[in-house]
Amino acid sequence: MKWNRIYLKLGCTIFGLFMVILLLLGVVINQIFTSFYSTQAHEEANELAAHLSSMLEERVIPFETMEEFTGVEIYLINNKGEFTYLSDDGNDRSVQQWPEVWSNEDLLEGRKFEKEFMYQNQLYLLHGIPVNNPSDSTIKGIYVISSLESMKNSILTIRWLLVLAGVGTLILALGCIFILSKKLSNPLVKIEEATRKIAKGELDTRLQVPSKDEVGSLAQAINDLAKELKRYRDTRSEFFANISHELRTPVTYMQGYANILSKGYVEDEAEQQKYLHIISEESHRLTVIINDLFELAKIEEGKIELNMELTDPAEIIRRSMDKVRLKAQEKELELSSHFEKVSSFYVDPIRFEQILLNLLENAIRYTATGSVRITLTQEDRQGIVAISDSGPGIPKDELPYIFERFYRVEKSRSRQLGGTGLGLSIVQHLVQLQGGKIEVESEVGRGTVFKVMFPIGDLNS
Repeated sequence: MKWNRIYLKLGCTIFGLFMVILLLLGVVINQIFTSFYSTQAHEEANELAAHLSSMLEERVIPFETMEEFTGVEIYLINNKGEFTYLSDDGNDRSVQQWPEVWSNEDLLEGRKFEKEFMYQNQLYLLHGIPVNNPSDSTIKGIYVISSLESMKNSILTIRWLLVLAGVGTLILALGCIFILSKKLSNPLVKIEEATRKIAKGELDTRLQVPSKDEVGSLAQAINDLAKELKRYRDTRSEFFANISHELRTPVTYMQGYANILSKGYVEDEAEQQKYLHIISEESHRLTVIINDLFELAKIEEGKIELNMELTDPAEIIRRSMDKVRLKAQEKELELSSHFEKVSSFYVDPIRFEQILLNLLENAIRYTATGSVRITLTQEDRQGIVAISDSGPGIPKDELPYIFERFYRVEKSRSRQLGGTGLGLSIVQHLVQLQGGKIEVESEVGRGTVFKVMFPIGDLNS
C-alpha cells in the first residue's frame, strides 16, 4: 500500500480532526457531569447539615435516630472548641477514627466550613455549621460527615459510558471516513489518469463531470484543455500542410518556368514576357508568405517596434482603399466608405495601415459578389473603423477561433483563394499592441463586419 495516496491523507486528516473534536467533547461532557454531581452532593449535604442544626437547636429527635435515618455521622463541639456528643445515655463519642480535617476555630467564630477528604480509599464530605442556641450556649457547632462514594461511582459510570460511546463512534467514523475519502479522491485519481493520457498525446480522452463543485470544474477544465490541444494540433498540422502547399506552388512555378527560359525552349518574346510575369507574381506571393511568418514570429516574441503618434485615421483609410481598389474592380465589387468627423488616433501609422489592408484584402478575397464598405465613427471617446462585406459569412461556432494563428474558415475554399491563415492573427496582435480592440460580427449568408476600436486624441494638441 502506498502511504502517499490522497484518500489516505484525506482520511487521516479527517480522522485526526474527528479525534480532537471527540476528545474535547468527552472532556467537556465529563466536566459537566462531574460538576453537576459534585454540586448536587454538596447542596444536599449542606441542606442536611443545616436541617440537623435546626433540629439540634430544637432538640426534636436524638442524634442516634438522626444518623440512622440520614446515613451520616454527626459530631458536636462545645464553647471551648472540644468535641462532645449529646445522646440519651450520655456516652461520649471519639473522633480519633477520622483524620485531622476539622476546623473548630471557624465554627467558634460563626463561620461555615466545608471540605472533601479521602479516608481508607473512600471519598467523604465534611460540613461544619455554627450553632446559635440561646437556650444552650454550650453547643457552638455541628459537624456532619457524609460519604461521596455514590457520587464517585456515578461519575465513574458516566466516564465508562463516555469511553464506550467514543470507541463505538470511532469505529463507525473510521468506516464512514474511509468511504468518504475514497469517494472524494476517486474523481481526482481519474483526473490524474486522464491528464497523463493527454500528456501522452491521447487528446480524445474525456472525463465525466461528476458534480458542479471545484472538482467538477477541474474535470471540465481538463476536457476543455484536451479539446483545445486537439484543435491546436489539427490546425497546426493543417497549417503545415497549407504552408508547404503555398510554398511549394510558387517555387514549382518559378523553377519550372525558369528552366524553360534558361534552356531556350521559348523563342517568342511575348511568351517569354508571360513566363517572366508569372515568375514575378509567384516570387511576390512567396515573399508575402515569408513576411507573414516572420511578422507573426516577431510579434509573438515581442520584438516588434512601434512608432506611436497622433494620426488622422481618415487619411490612412483613404490611402488603404486606393491600394485595394484595383482588386475590388477586378472582382466587380463595389468599394464604398462613410466618414464622420473623428479626432486623431494615437497609433503607429504604418501598422494601422497594415491592419486596414489586411482586413480589406480579406473582405475582397472572400466576397464573390456585392460590396465592401468601410466606415469611420466616434463613440464615447473611442474611434471605430468598421469593415463590412457581403460575403458568405462565418459560422457562429467558428467565430471564437478566427483570430488564432493557423486557423482558416472553409479550409478547402481558403486554399483556393490563397492566404496562410495568419493575417487575422497578425491583425489582432497589432491592434492590441497599440491599445485597441477588435471585434467581429457575422451571419452565414449575410456577410461579416470587423470593428477596430482605438482611443481618440486631439490632432491639434
